[in-house]
Amino acid sequence: MQEITPRDNNGSIILRFSFGGKRYSFNPVPGGNYDDKLAIAKAEEIANRIYQDCIAGYFDSTLTKYKPHSLKRRSASDALADLEEARATIAARESVNAVDLLKLFEDYTQFKSKTLKANSMIDYDRIKNKLKRCPYKLAKEAANIMRWLVDDHKGTSTSSLEKQWKLINACCKWGVADEKLQSNPFDGVKNLIPLTKSSGTKEDINPFTDDERKRIIEAFQSSNAYSYYAQLVEFLFITGCRPEEALALQWKHVKGNKITFSQKLTASGEIEAGTKTQSKRSITVNSRLKSVISTVKPEKYSADDFVFPAKKGGLIDWHNFANRAWKTVLESLPDIEYRNPYQMRHTAITMMVRSGIDSVMIAKWVGNSPNMISKRYLGDVGDIAMPEI
Repeated sequence: MQEITPRDNNGSIILRFSFGGKRYSFNPVPGGNYDDKLAIAKAEEIANRIYQDCIAGYFDSTLTKYKPHSLKRRSASDALADLEEARATIAARESVNAVDLLKLFEDYTQFKSKTLKANSMIDYDRIKNKLKRCPYKLAKEAANIMRWLVDDHKGTSTSSLEKQWKLINACCKWGVADEKLQSNPFDGVKNLIPLTKSSGTKEDINPFTDDERKRIIEAFQSSNAYSYYAQLVEFLFITGCRPEEALALQWKHVKGNKITFSQKLTASGEIEAGTKTQSKRSITVNSRLKSVISTVKPEKYSADDFVFPAKKGGLIDWHNFANRAWKTVLESLPDIEYRNPYQMRHTAITMMVRSGIDSVMIAKWVGNSPNMISKRYLGDVGDIAMPEI
């Protein structure tokens, strides 16, 4: 907002300014002359008070508090009318986005449930539980709600916080479109989520050795707390598929000796058609992969059941898996350098390259381009001696 300064209005003094989409104009010193230094000083004082009130959120849109002689020669009913107008203005300001966020999110969840599978609603339920515990209840308290979510967060990665913000932000966008909110108060609070450094990113290629791979799988198998994930880990180490593809895999995608990847689990917890780079791709099951599949296959199941479901049903929370199960098991193997679980994909692809398989075939298996395989993974076989020719 620009500073407010007194202006010359045919010899008198006038203040003109805009605030909240409205224009205001009035004489702060009735009878005062623009050439009168004392009158100008008084006008500047009032202009500064208005400016400070606008910044602090205490602006009186009726201008009553800025008119020192406004009540002279006016009746008590006039003053009461001004007071009621000021109260109405304050009430209107306080009512902006004064909507119960939990109720709004419940309505949004109901709206989304019409197009999402039941298993995809797990993240929505988590957020509802968070909002029930949050001491701040109104949508307009977005900044305080986001700070509370940050303080309540457990773990070192903030990816789950970003997911929470993304879903709440989408909820409020829907609320604006449905005229439940006047504006989206969560639109500008993502920067309240602290940035964290992760131990490598998806783009880093630092594969495990074959021995390290075996030991990690064995560590999961023998873990009292996390043996449930052993088959998923082995599946990822064998196939080199993306985690979001494995988590979205359903039994209808496993037919005979073929596994087809045709959908993925998005960051917002939704099942989306297609993989990252193509609509679908298939792989032929080898003996080891067949053993993994048979181990996780229940006696009774439906075609829409997930191959690798969460312990309590629904979809596995990958971020929770990475921050708890994966991290705990890797910490039990201190002589193995920690890498994030995406390195399971890099490990599988690198081992395929090392075995001499053509990059075109590998690309078809893992959903990369042959150029990417040659460019990114052939650099990891520099320790292989050249053949005797």
